[in-house]
Amino acid sequence: MKITFCELKPDNLAPFCDLYLRVFNAAPWHDGWHIDAVCERFATFSQFPRFYGLGMLADDVPVGLAFGWGERWIEGWHFFIKEFCIDSQLQGQGLGKQLFAEYERRLHAQGYRWTFLNTARAVPAYHFYRKIGFLEEDQTILTKQLTSPAAMLA
Repeated sequence: MKITFCELKPDNLAPFCDLYLRVFNAAPWHDGWHIDAVCERFATFSQFPRFYGLGMLADDVPVGLAFGWGERWIEGWHFFIKEFCIDSQLQGQGLGKQLFAEYERRLHAQGYRWTFLNTARAVPAYHFYRKIGFLEEDQTILTKQLTSPAAMLA
């Protein structure tokens, strides 16, 4: 299996949308994505300032992706990884570690010194990220469903 990398741009995202759909509609996520929503998500993210994405190909077939964007922080620019995945059929073979190492090398070359991401503790990805050096911060993510203004006044 010949592994290559390509930078993700708006004009080459479609095959990676298919990969994302397959990975996140399968266990353990079972998200229920539709291809149009994934393509819209990717197209929107690819337009963010400081977007950077990297695709992994095995024999020219997309098998992994990583993307996110730079965010200004107190002492400089940090990189927020929004999406990272490896084809479900190929997980556990070191491809995720290989993709992340290449991604990290490229981010470092762009001047980033820190990266961060969100994941759930109850999914296998959590253990993968811990294994490759991510530390858990003492933070939480809060969510709130938006309601109509009339409902807020009731």
